[in-house]
Amino acid sequence: MLLVPSDKPFDYRQPPRLSLGLAALLLLLFAWLTPKESAQLQQLNSEYQQQLLAIEWPLYPTHLLQQQQTATLEQLKTAYEQQQYLLLMQQIGFDRSFVKHVQSMGENYLEPEQLSEWQNARQTFDQQRDQLSSQVLGLDPQRFRPITYMTYAFVDVNSLNVLASVLLLLLVGMAVEWSLGSGALLSAWLVGSVVTGLSYHLSHFYSVTPLISSTGAVSAVLGLAFMCFWPRQSLTIIGSKIRLSGWLCLALFMILATLNFIQQFDNRLLLAHSLSFLSGIAVCVLYHRWFVRNDTAETPLIIIDDNAPSDLAYREQLHHALEQIRNFNFSMAEQELRDLAEKYPQDKRVQESLYHLCKFRPSALEFEELACGLFNLPNQAAANHVALRIYNDYKRRSKSFVALDTDTCLQLAMRFARIRAFKEAEEIFKRALESKQSSALLKKAALNLQQAFLAQQQEQRAMFYQNIANQQP
Repeated sequence: MLLVPSDKPFDYRQPPRLSLGLAALLLLLFAWLTPKESAQLQQLNSEYQQQLLAIEWPLYPTHLLQQQQTATLEQLKTAYEQQQYLLLMQQIGFDRSFVKHVQSMGENYLEPEQLSEWQNARQTFDQQRDQLSSQVLGLDPQRFRPITYMTYAFVDVNSLNVLASVLLLLLVGMAVEWSLGSGALLSAWLVGSVVTGLSYHLSHFYSVTPLISSTGAVSAVLGLAFMCFWPRQSLTIIGSKIRLSGWLCLALFMILATLNFIQQFDNRLLLAHSLSFLSGIAVCVLYHRWFVRNDTAETPLIIIDDNAPSDLAYREQLHHALEQIRNFNFSMAEQELRDLAEKYPQDKRVQESLYHLCKFRPSALEFEELACGLFNLPNQAAANHVALRIYNDYKRRSKSFVALDTDTCLQLAMRFARIRAFKEAEEIFKRALESKQSSALLKKAALNLQQAFLAQQQEQRAMFYQNIANQQP
C-alpha cells in the first residue's frame, strides 16, 4: 500500500529517489554491519570476563556513587548476580570516564603489578571496542563529535526499528517527496537527526551507550508529513478512492514512539523523538514560508490576454483559484479553473493556469490539448515569451509530443527567433526538419532565422538557413 498526494498523481517513471535511497541504505547497512557487530561484541564480552571484570567490578560501584547513579548501580548489581556479563561489559567496558579515573588514581586502588596488567588489558580492549560500528558512527554522549549527529541515524542493530523506518519511508516519505520535493525530505531527515541527537546528548549526560537509531530522523519526516497533509483528504491510497489526511502521520508517530518506549522504557528518549516530530513541523512551516513563497515570487504564473473579461465576478473567481494554487489546494483550484474555462473558453489566462496543474499528468490528452492551445497564442511579444516557457516545460514532460506537429514547430521557431531565444528556435526548427513532413512554412521559418542571425552578425548560421530556404520550392 502506497500513499500519494491527492493533487499529484503517481508517476512510475519519476520515482522518489531519495526516499527509496534512504530505505535501501538503511537495509544495506543493517545487513552489512549487524553480523559483524554481534561477532565483535561476543569476542569483547569473552575477553572482558577473562581479563578485566574481576579487576574493575570492585571499583565501579564507587565510581557510580560519586556520580549519584544509584539506579544504574542497582541494575548492575542484579546483572552481576544473574551473571549477565554482556550488560556489565557494555556498561563498565564502555565507560571512558571510569577508565580515565582508574588511570589517574589507580595507584591508590591496585597493586603495581595488577595496575600494569590492567593497563595492558585495557589498552587492547579499548582498541577493539573503538572498531565497533556503534562507536565509529554512533552518537557517544561521552565525546563531542559533530558528524555523529547525522551518522548515527543510518546505523541500527534492532531489526524492528530498521523495518519500521524503512516502511515509514516507503509509506510516508515517498508521499512527502512527491509533494514537496527531495530538498524538504532531506532537510527534515537531517534536522530530525540533529534535534534527537542533541536531546539525547543533553538528557543522557552520564550514559555510556552510543545512540544508534534511525527512528529520530523518521519522526521528523512524520512531523513534516503531518503538517504537509493535515487538511482533509489530502492523501490517497494508490489504486483506490480512499482519502486520508495528515492525522494518519500523527498516529504513525505515536505507534513508533510507543514501540521505542516499550523497548527501552526511557522517557528522555521519548521526549527526544517528540522534539524531532516538532522539528519536522517546523521544517514544513519554514519551507512553505521561504522556499515556496520565493519560488512563487520568482516564477509567477504568466497571465496574459488583452481581451480578458473585466467583470468583477470573473476577477474574483480567478483570484480565488490562484490563491488555492498558492496554498497548495490543487484539487479545488483545478475545479474552479474548469468552471471558468466553461464560461470563458477563449481566456488564455485560464488555459495557462490549467496547464500548470495538468502538467503533472503528462500522459493525459488534456495536457497535450492545453499545450497546443498555448503554442498557438496570438503573435505578440508577451505571448511569445509564454510559448517559450511552456515549450521548455513541455519538452521535459511530454511522452508523445502530439502538440508539436511540423507547422507548430515552425511557428514556434519564428516566435523564438523574434525574442532572441536562438537555442530553442534552432532546436524546434531541427525537430521540424527531422519530421520529414513538407510544410509551406518551412521556407518562411528558414528566412526568419536567417534574418535573425544576420542581425546578430552570425553570418555562418545565417548562410546555413539561407541554403535551407533556397532548397524549398
